[in-house]
Amino acid sequence: MKKLSPEQYHRACEYIKQYARPIDQSLFEYHFENGSNKKVVKNLEAFQNEDGGIGHGLEPDIRSSQSSPIATSVAMQYAREANLSWREPLIKSVMNYFTEIYEPNKKWPLKQVHMNTEPHADWWHYTQEGDKFQVNPGAEIIGYYHAYPQTIPVDLLPLFHDQIFQHLESQTSCVEYHEALCFLRLANEIPDPGKTMIIEFLREWARNIVTLDPNRWDNYSAKPIWLAPHPYSPLYNALEDVICLNLDYEINQQQEDGSWVPNWEWGKYRSFWESTAKQEWQGYLTVKTLKVLKDYERIDYI
Repeated sequence: MKKLSPEQYHRACEYIKQYARPIDQSLFEYHFENGSNKKVVKNLEAFQNEDGGIGHGLEPDIRSSQSSPIATSVAMQYAREANLSWREPLIKSVMNYFTEIYEPNKKWPLKQVHMNTEPHADWWHYTQEGDKFQVNPGAEIIGYYHAYPQTIPVDLLPLFHDQIFQHLESQTSCVEYHEALCFLRLANEIPDPGKTMIIEFLREWARNIVTLDPNRWDNYSAKPIWLAPHPYSPLYNALEDVICLNLDYEINQQQEDGSWVPNWEWGKYRSFWESTAKQEWQGYLTVKTLKVLKDYERIDYI
């Protein structure tokens, strides 16, 4: 079984400590150096606005300073990684933001017009939003209400469930990769029978959702390890063979400087991509990849 060597691991650690954003450094410290999740909270607060939502480039492909549901959902990914308590003022204000955005829209919009005002990836350019409920990021956000039930107005939870399970029951084909990730984040938080319904649906389609061909992983693709980032993931058994290949592939993809690089790039705002966003993604991906390798026991520390 291929493993990241001690030298490769130390190079990755040094890269994170020198070049990653403080938020990614603090998550690395939490997972690998017994760091405090209070540092994660502090670094997330740097991206928060007065409305409780998150902006300011936390999602490196979206540079708008204004809050958006998608950037705020990314903040909650960090929060759940670091096991933040509902008592944290950050959590309370973020969840209040989600409620405030939902109530007039009956959904959480994926793209917003203010995203166009700053450099951004091509796929985040706002043109027009429909009125239909969107699984991305809606399913994921509903999961956070289950993770932090103390923050939810009780009259909204049945409505959330109606939306998500009506969508799931009407789905007769494979879901898009990012939607699958949102469903998985919901499944991580919701109790049965909803959890089992979601997992059974995703398990049926798992091999259609991910990119099975290793020759395509160099380009932007649905890598299996992100659908099953640890061996106790609910979709691990459906993807075990390609996950093993994907782990070997990631070890081989480490750069000389110790980082992992994004397998995508912007079409516009190229100078900003090269100078800022790409490096931010490298820090994020290096922490994320190390965590997956750690969970699969693919790091030789000594």
